[in-house]
Amino acid sequence: MNFIKPKIVVSKCLEFDACRYDGQLITNKYIKMLKEFIDFIPVCPEVEIGLGTPRDTIKVVNNKDGKILFQPSTNTDLTKKMKTFSDAFLSQLENVEGFILKSKSPSCGLKSAKMYVSKNNSPSMGAGDGLFAEQVRNRFPDFPSEDEKRLNNVFIREHFYTTIFTIADFRGVDTMKKMYEYHSRHKYLFMSYNQALTIKMGRIAANSSGDKFEKVRAEYFQELLIMFKKRARYTSNINMLMHVMGYFKSDVTSNEKEHFLSLLETYRQKKIPLSALTSVLFSWATRFNNRYLLNQSLFSSFPMELMGQAKSRFL
Repeated sequence: MNFIKPKIVVSKCLEFDACRYDGQLITNKYIKMLKEFIDFIPVCPEVEIGLGTPRDTIKVVNNKDGKILFQPSTNTDLTKKMKTFSDAFLSQLENVEGFILKSKSPSCGLKSAKMYVSKNNSPSMGAGDGLFAEQVRNRFPDFPSEDEKRLNNVFIREHFYTTIFTIADFRGVDTMKKMYEYHSRHKYLFMSYNQALTIKMGRIAANSSGDKFEKVRAEYFQELLIMFKKRARYTSNINMLMHVMGYFKSDVTSNEKEHFLSLLETYRQKKIPLSALTSVLFSWATRFNNRYLLNQSLFSSFPMELMGQAKSRFL
């Protein structure tokens, strides 16, 4: 399967430039591997608003007046500069599929930046979004966004990869025919996430009311983003697996059916990965030359070279 390269905004200090507050470059094996498959858009909001490298500490003050980005050593309020830059940068982005931001950063942290109650030497009061990250969420509320630490989790990582490559694939949908083909190609992947939403999106793609393509495309795309807001549940996967198995009910032997159903029960008990079952279904699709199933993104939702990073998938 040929994959369109997703466009992902990434914190520049992650594998791209030594611009962390302490002047360091942060290495990350997942981002390094992704460089071959993704068009990254690196950005360091703190450097962009004029802070040097290395630079004195900045912090997020969150009180009754709202969030403030403050540098104690210079007694400087950087809030307006950060918001102005963030608005300008995010407004010019086109066809972006997601974000990978630096964890715990006062600018880029996603739910992980330390919050302080005052500009003075006060203790932190929990964690929240950094100022740039907050603008990302406001402007792109349904788009996938992760920090580099969460990508260490195999389930989160695989879901993120699946999401960004599936969204990127939609970029090539510029006719009703291509939308129908897109929905058909991703049908069983979608079903593994949300069967009801899959049916709804199918109706949108059918466009029985004859609406203009631009309206239909925008409506479908919004539902696509919602589809991937949460990871697939194993119960949804079981429902999808039973549907796909139905293609072979007259072809495989009774022993093969029993073996598959036994695997399904073991998966239900969360003792084996989903791939143990999809590999059986793919082998059947190959054996019986089911071109429709062989074209399903379910069997290859992101590049094979990245599969090894997610080989322990349990859902």
